[in-house]
Amino acid sequence: MEYIYLLRNLLCHAASGKVLARFCVGDPHEASGLEIVPAPGFETEKRDGKWLLGLRPSGRYYEEDAWEFRFTDVALRARKELVLEADFFDEDYGVIVAQWLADGAFKGRYVPADRSVSYTRLNTRQDRTAAFHFSHDASGDNPQGHPDFQITGLQHLCEVRILDSVPESYWDDLQKKIPRDVPPAVTLQRPMDIVCSAGARVLGARDEILKPSIESLREQVPLAKALGFNGVEAYVRWDFVEPAPGKFDWSYYDAIVEEIRRYGLKWFPLLIVGSAYSLPEWFINSEEYVEFICLEHRLGNPIQSIWSPHHKKHVTRFLQEFGRHYEPMQCLLGVRLGPSGNYGESQYPAQGDWGFKGQKMHLHIGMWAGDPYALEDFRGCMRRKYQSVEALNDAWRTRYPSWEDVPVVMPEQCVSRRQRIDLYTWYTDSMTNWCEWWAIEARKAMPNTPIYQSAGGWGAAEIGTDYSGQAKSMLKIDGGIRLTNELDSFHQAFYATRLAATSARCYDVLLGFEPAMGHTARGTAGRIFNCVSNNGHHFFTYGGNVFNQQSSIENWLRHYRCFDLRQTPLVEVAVYYPQTMNFLSPDTFRYLNAWGFNPFAREIRDRIEIDYLDDRLILDGFLDRYKALVFAWGNRVEKGLLDRIDAWLRGGGTVIYPCFLYSKLYTIEDDETIFDRWTVGDVGEGAFFRYRGDDEPPSLYADFVKGALLQVGSLSPETRLALEMERPNNVFASLQSDGHLLILNFDDTPSVVRHPAFGSLEIGPYAIERIPVTLQ
Repeated sequence: MEYIYLLRNLLCHAASGKVLARFCVGDPHEASGLEIVPAPGFETEKRDGKWLLGLRPSGRYYEEDAWEFRFTDVALRARKELVLEADFFDEDYGVIVAQWLADGAFKGRYVPADRSVSYTRLNTRQDRTAAFHFSHDASGDNPQGHPDFQITGLQHLCEVRILDSVPESYWDDLQKKIPRDVPPAVTLQRPMDIVCSAGARVLGARDEILKPSIESLREQVPLAKALGFNGVEAYVRWDFVEPAPGKFDWSYYDAIVEEIRRYGLKWFPLLIVGSAYSLPEWFINSEEYVEFICLEHRLGNPIQSIWSPHHKKHVTRFLQEFGRHYEPMQCLLGVRLGPSGNYGESQYPAQGDWGFKGQKMHLHIGMWAGDPYALEDFRGCMRRKYQSVEALNDAWRTRYPSWEDVPVVMPEQCVSRRQRIDLYTWYTDSMTNWCEWWAIEARKAMPNTPIYQSAGGWGAAEIGTDYSGQAKSMLKIDGGIRLTNELDSFHQAFYATRLAATSARCYDVLLGFEPAMGHTARGTAGRIFNCVSNNGHHFFTYGGNVFNQQSSIENWLRHYRCFDLRQTPLVEVAVYYPQTMNFLSPDTFRYLNAWGFNPFAREIRDRIEIDYLDDRLILDGFLDRYKALVFAWGNRVEKGLLDRIDAWLRGGGTVIYPCFLYSKLYTIEDDETIFDRWTVGDVGEGAFFRYRGDDEPPSLYADFVKGALLQVGSLSPETRLALEMERPNNVFASLQSDGHLLILNFDDTPSVVRHPAFGSLEIGPYAIERIPVTLQ
């Protein structure tokens, strides 16, 4: 049987192309022109009369286990083109990736295949073949003796062949053999949106990327379905559907949708009308094209100005045509709105150089309010607030003769705190209002489809994302907000998403999560925990974050059913989110790796689960849900906010305030009266704790906060348990409203948590556990 199997393979593939080298698993292995580099994880076994070579997973998070091969026929190294075939036993799940050594100098440089077919593992438990085409200017030099090929994502190897070439029909025939009827390995009892990307391309010319997009979908959508995803995301570009004014052509996306539906999944598109890469050429050349202009350099960016009077009609037309075409098809799991930003998000230009037809853009985080329509809108806003230029001058300490003389200036040019706050408030409110208008237009076009706003960034005022404002705005359409800023680090994912997550729960709108970039198995566990502990409705990841990493797939399958555990958390401690201070001082959030607020908030989160409350949430009454409010950064707030906090404190609340070189808490107008009352104990039925000690490291203040909270008699027994629980760093707990404790061990070693209420529990590396909390 083994001989017949080998002979059949040789005859079959000899018909496709000349075999230049081969390695066949056996006892012993057979090889010609190619040898395998031994690895400690190899295990040879015989199944159904044929030999398999297995590679035992090493469990690494940042590097995939690789099969490595060397040419014994060194002449093959200088070839300009070749095809690699790999016969494998299809067990478990993953993406097979092959790379060829392009440069043997130093540590070596490998290039991926320029064409790959049948490269996904779908657990069919059948014999399958993957093929990879390579073409590059190889020098043939390999002075360091590097492996000539590497293959990752493969568990059970049967044979590897190197061919000179294959006909085009070979690729089509091999793709037709990709299994289609693949059952999900995991399912949920409480379904929710579980969405991923699956190879549909975004950048490039329409006619050039459709075929490779369809080919990638045929490979990756079956894998997505097998791993429990029920939706596939693809970006919808304006220029792809309206090649000429008023002439809509949906054939490109019809083909995408047809391929997704072939496997029983639904489509979750991102709709982009204003970002540079989505603009039609006819629009670029029209008089209606209005760029964002930065105040810093007075240079333009082709992302369309949200103040332009021309762009709204095109957004409305696009949304109406999209809804008219696709909503009746019952193909939409939901839609995500891309009202502005580099990629299609609810923010101003920031990072990500996706220009018109690939052109470079003038791009930076900054103040994109330099176009004439922005100036007109700013003056109108200030006129409505102050009524007269004299009143404005009095508030700003300026001397403008008339409204026509009032400019939009850089924040650093503002002569008073009030002028700076007004500038940033108008700037962020403009983006919030634009996104709300987009959402309302989308709801008119799609009355029966879940709609999510895209909210990214990390809180920098220049980016313009007002998390609570955008969440609240989605109430009007019964929509949701999808955060696009999670990272591999749980700490960073927490403080980038917590204000928006708190806002979504407070306003009762749909909540979704998306990573800002790639993540490993660590991020897979952390992101699932973040979604479940926030009672999320929607989870998205880029396919490669799970598909291309064996450890990430294992963590995904291990924790997938945790989505069934999602519920509203029991959070009794809030941290004040200092939006006013964010407007006044760039050290609050502006610099991604050098900010003031997050290091303190992070340390407090290490001791107890917290929510973030900004001015809007507090003024809308949500402070009443919490027992304690902790300040972590900043010493200035609006008077109306301080009055509201004071009333809550006197009614029985608890305020905890840091040291910051003995600074007091002031209003914008330098009034310290309320804070002075707090410091002498004039707090009514409440309690005030003032930390006096070093600001660095932030853990000192967090320890003080923990001690103060343990003195708060109004805290529930469950919150007190979470505070008292003994746990190492990087172990995070979330109290669930049904009396359970959800625990994440975000560490690469097992961790133990202890408390008399439940004893001790060991949690594996990057793992989630759930235990009941029984209190007497």
